[in-house]
Amino acid sequence: FGFAKLCFTMSDVVCIYRGPSGNKMAMRGFQRSDGWYVKATPSGEPYPLDSRLSPLFRDAGVTTLSAALEYGTSLHGNKPCMATRQILSRERTEKNGKMFEKLKLGDYTWLTYTEVQEMAVAAGLGVRLLGIQPHSRVVIFAETRAEWLTAAMGCLQHRITVVTIYTTLTDQGVAHGINETDVPLVFTSFDLLPRVTRILANCPKVKTVIVMEDQLEGVGDTKNFPPGVKLVPFKELIKRHSSQANISTPVPHADDTAIVMYTSGSTGTPKGVELNHTSILASVIAYSVQMNVGPGDRFLSFLPLAHIMELCTEIALISLGATILYSSPHTLTSTSPKVMKGCDGDAKLAKPTVMNAVPLLLDRILKGVSKKVEEQGWLKSFVFNEAVRYKFWLEYIPFTSYFMNYLIFDKVQQELGGQLKRVVVGGAPLSPQSHDTFRAIFDVSIQVGYGSTETASCISGMDEDDIITGKTGGPNLGVLMKLVDWEEGNYMVSDKPFPRGEIIVGGPVVAKGYFNLAEENKASFYEENGIRCFRTGDIGEIDSRGALKIIDRKKDLVKLKHGEYVSLGNTESKLKTHSNVENICVFADSTKDKTVAVVVPTADRLHTVAASIGIDDKGLTIEELCADERIKEAILKELQVHGKKCGLTRWEVPAAVYLTLEPWTPDTGLVTAALKLRRKQLNNHYEHTIHDMYSRLD
Repeated sequence: FGFAKLCFTMSDVVCIYRGPSGNKMAMRGFQRSDGWYVKATPSGEPYPLDSRLSPLFRDAGVTTLSAALEYGTSLHGNKPCMATRQILSRERTEKNGKMFEKLKLGDYTWLTYTEVQEMAVAAGLGVRLLGIQPHSRVVIFAETRAEWLTAAMGCLQHRITVVTIYTTLTDQGVAHGINETDVPLVFTSFDLLPRVTRILANCPKVKTVIVMEDQLEGVGDTKNFPPGVKLVPFKELIKRHSSQANISTPVPHADDTAIVMYTSGSTGTPKGVELNHTSILASVIAYSVQMNVGPGDRFLSFLPLAHIMELCTEIALISLGATILYSSPHTLTSTSPKVMKGCDGDAKLAKPTVMNAVPLLLDRILKGVSKKVEEQGWLKSFVFNEAVRYKFWLEYIPFTSYFMNYLIFDKVQQELGGQLKRVVVGGAPLSPQSHDTFRAIFDVSIQVGYGSTETASCISGMDEDDIITGKTGGPNLGVLMKLVDWEEGNYMVSDKPFPRGEIIVGGPVVAKGYFNLAEENKASFYEENGIRCFRTGDIGEIDSRGALKIIDRKKDLVKLKHGEYVSLGNTESKLKTHSNVENICVFADSTKDKTVAVVVPTADRLHTVAASIGIDDKGLTIEELCADERIKEAILKELQVHGKKCGLTRWEVPAAVYLTLEPWTPDTGLVTAALKLRRKQLNNHYEHTIHDMYSRLD
């Protein structure tokens, strides 16, 4: 304790003279005379467009996604490219009518760059031999795995557009994507074949289904598969090319539609976004500039490849010579639900140096760490939490950070492999608290990015030396970004101290548009002086360094009775960092002066809350604790204190809460496939509950 106290006291002195490592003053964005912001050098000049992968692609003639794979293979042919973990055995058990499985997992097995390229060529020729012609479309409806990307690359080599659909969409949403794009062929996997079998009854144009096999059970049970549809195992597909007829390979064009990516649809039916090769490669080049990665790096892939951020990242990594190790949220760590007792999680074995994540995942990891630390007793918990609190500043005392990692954080860091250096976070806002805490515990650089499917995931991103949390950095390379007034929300470019307004994006990253949605295209996309532009619907603020901060979204802003504006998304992102909260949706009525919230509590924390207010919870179920008014009141008070600490105003902090154990999943229709809240559906679902909370307040 004496050493700790000395270190903490010294750190306070250090704080007076120096800040945490990083460059707070470096410029992130440069504003041109026409109002557009572009990426800036640290000294404030426009960043050279001819950087990192850009001149290499130009010299090698890389203008398409399949050419990027060929480029990577030409440089790194015998180097490991993709790795898949072996499944040694599987145990299934049934509980409460649901089937659960545990996997005994072995080592990773590798494919070299040359083997991946050969598999892609074989997959493309196999698809052509099934009668699919250039300029046709195929659907990939499968979880993230090596075969996903190789199948996509094989199709793109033959100018066949790949339609991607989230595996977490409802059956109705999946069928919509398949039917709207008129595809005759669907790629799927062993795990999803039962769903595809059900869906095919509503998809009459599908004639062939290709199944990516399970390591132990092949394609699985096919007795209910419709006889009028051809079923082809993936391994058989890539063998067919050996007996190929004379099939010519057309040359893909940069402006071909490479991907039609169905977004999760937070407001209704999923929309297909058309992206050409140029847009995605512009994002790939921007990633290469933002991220200091190369042939020595290992990337752990577990987010959906049907998400544009993951797809662009993996194409960039292949171009840069890195190695991709495939995983899943169900096997990521030793405590993940499908990992058999005694087995290490994928991250521990893969030892990644870089990975992508979404804020929800980081929050869950941090809550898991917090729970484990609390179980060690108050003394260890105190030391751990104080170390997290001061570590950022203690880095200036020689060797202190090293010893803290070795003595305090090493065991936690080993769960993610112990060699993690960089984490890219996107998909939703990351709270400053989660940013700082994760960075301290895992000793990594966290680079928060901002993008959308409509911009090939690429708008802005933090540089590696950027330590200011709560922002998303300056514009990415090749991106044009500006703000325009949104008078209804009172956000103006003339606002002081910094301009605010709706974020507009221009440049090659902007998509061709929505598939078959002419009216929505007119509302969201437009041309300005020959520049393709997209209206994001997000509200931003750009500081004096040219760094962007997302402060609101048009659809999330509500004006209360007395004129105060409340940003529902901002409130939720801050309250979600509390350990008692698994998920939360805040509701606001413009005829009221307060907000209310429905909270999905962290179930095992309810016993802790009960003990803290003197409730004897012996014999009480989680459901009974959830319904207890005293528990509701205690959690409400904790959220109100936490909200004020996070900078929320009194009208933003909920005045009443309702606790529910009902799962918010894409299957229930309450969240999107990307786990974003569907406000309209949640409002309808909890209509009587919301009315009851407001009635009590009145």
